[in-house]
Amino acid sequence: MKKFSLLRNPSVIISLYIFLFFTFIILLYGTIKLEKKISDRMIEITTSDVISIVNNNALVIETFLNENSISDIKLIKNDSYLYKKIEDNLNLLLTSNIKYAYILYKDEQDIFRFFLDGSLIKEEKVSRNQKFDIDNSLWLDIYKTKKPITFQNNDSNDLSITYLTPILKNNEVKLVLVVDYSIEKIENINEILYILKILFIFILLVVFIFLIILLVQSSRYVAIRKTAYIDKLTGVYNRNYLQEFGNFINLNGYILATLDIDHFKAVNDSYGHLFGDKVLKEISSIISISTRNKEDIVIRYGGEEFIILTKIKREDSLSALNVIERILINIREHKFYYNHTNHINITASVGINLYPHKSNNFLEAFKLADISLYNAKNKGRNNIQIYDDLKSHNNQIIVSINDINDALEEDRIICYYQGIIDNNTHKIDYYEALLRIIDKEGNIITPNEILPVIEGTFLLRNITKSVLNNCYKKLLLNQNIKLTINLREKDLLDKSIMNILEDYAKKQNISNRLAIEIVENYGLISNKQVKINLILLKSLGYKIFIDDFGTGYTDFIYLTEIKTDYIKIDEKIIKRILIDKNIHTFVKTIISFAKEINIKVIAEHVDSKEIYDEIKSLGIEYSQGYYFSSPKETI
Repeated sequence: MKKFSLLRNPSVIISLYIFLFFTFIILLYGTIKLEKKISDRMIEITTSDVISIVNNNALVIETFLNENSISDIKLIKNDSYLYKKIEDNLNLLLTSNIKYAYILYKDEQDIFRFFLDGSLIKEEKVSRNQKFDIDNSLWLDIYKTKKPITFQNNDSNDLSITYLTPILKNNEVKLVLVVDYSIEKIENINEILYILKILFIFILLVVFIFLIILLVQSSRYVAIRKTAYIDKLTGVYNRNYLQEFGNFINLNGYILATLDIDHFKAVNDSYGHLFGDKVLKEISSIISISTRNKEDIVIRYGGEEFIILTKIKREDSLSALNVIERILINIREHKFYYNHTNHINITASVGINLYPHKSNNFLEAFKLADISLYNAKNKGRNNIQIYDDLKSHNNQIIVSINDINDALEEDRIICYYQGIIDNNTHKIDYYEALLRIIDKEGNIITPNEILPVIEGTFLLRNITKSVLNNCYKKLLLNQNIKLTINLREKDLLDKSIMNILEDYAKKQNISNRLAIEIVENYGLISNKQVKINLILLKSLGYKIFIDDFGTGYTDFIYLTEIKTDYIKIDEKIIKRILIDKNIHTFVKTIISFAKEINIKVIAEHVDSKEIYDEIKSLGIEYSQGYYFSSPKETI
């Protein structure tokens, strides 16, 4: 698993900002609600004492009225003694919080008038019977309910409360005691809550601005990341896409194919890298046109290798396979112009994994397709090989890098040997050492399953060293045999392998009995260091065999420069020698040339008496194939 990174996941940052945004909205809403709740609660707490005092005062005044037989308001106002007692009692209510205390009555026209103003400042004192204008219907309700009423005054800068309590006589409201008072503590709390509201609004604004900026930057980031997944040369997905999303591709819905351009290095070296880039662009364009938009996935995996995931419709692989076949045909038919008038034709090899979903992950599924690609190349290129067919017909066993590494550590790398027969004496001249691995279940794994898996890894070198060691031990045990070992271009460039071969040459009777088999190709021939190393090995006593001769890149001058001892004519040529006149003529040409420069010829895969008789009549000196023996573990 990749380590989680916020920078790699801008959606997480956006989600976090959205979460913060809505969190602050909730906090703002909560603050408003809290302000109201605190305000109501503080009013309740603060007014309880005031109300209690006012109610007691109202009871005292009510007692004054009930002790006096006068019930008419006018007569009460004329009773100076009673009026003075009420006034003194009213004045006791005035405090720093209670700003106003006064008594009202309602005249015959239901107009409120001042009965008594408790103000201590003469200039502010309202005269008796002065009209009092009400702005709230609650003032009238007190005559109906005969119960105290409280309401807030919202038109003032200060938070103030008006409290009305009735003064009864004979169960009838005669007077209304009114007090106005302010609550400073609530105001202080409201100021704090107001500041919090402003702060939350400011934070919301900042978060909102950052959210907008983040959305813009994220859209740019996504666009940049998208370009990071696109191969600049070909316009299809690149290896970054595979590394990022490979394990998220639902393999149940696809077949997986790997496509490799045949002899692309030779094209690059012969016509230049600009033309090579042109070829890559045109082939990627052919692949893109041949595939189905928004259904199939095309990835440039390496220099000239593409991965193609074709969509399966209704569990029918045929339509997906048709896409791959169409790609290969379109590449074959396309003319690749290297100037205005001249062109070359290029082919490709394809390996297919029909059931990638059966693998544990994308990499394992890809390896199986790559094994098929390896077999497609071995079968002459320009063809399609399907892993499922290989598995069912040849009983191939899936092998992983870990399996191969375990086999190395547990010494389960072995060699099978197949004889190279002298056609004149019918005796075995050399044995070719063929790589095999014994898996943990005892099954024998062949190079077709091994080499594609370890290509480009350190295991390839270790496998070569193990095979060399097996051959060396075999030569020490039996002084009468000669062996050939297959080496690749990378092996011949590896200093540690060259050192091993140099050490073997110092031992008596080893290098003259161990021959080096190489597959001639353009990359091998064009590499000067490989040529130097081959000449060095030749000087140390090793014989040089050219394998699969006749189907790949052939440079006759190169054969003489490295002082080649043997050439092995490829199986595809030998198999057709009886039915194809052109092939027959070609073989005769090879034999004639080889004799001229003193190179011996071996016919590979001689599987029948008819083929053996024919190649012998042509003058081929050696044969190798199932007509004589299959590869065996023992000699």
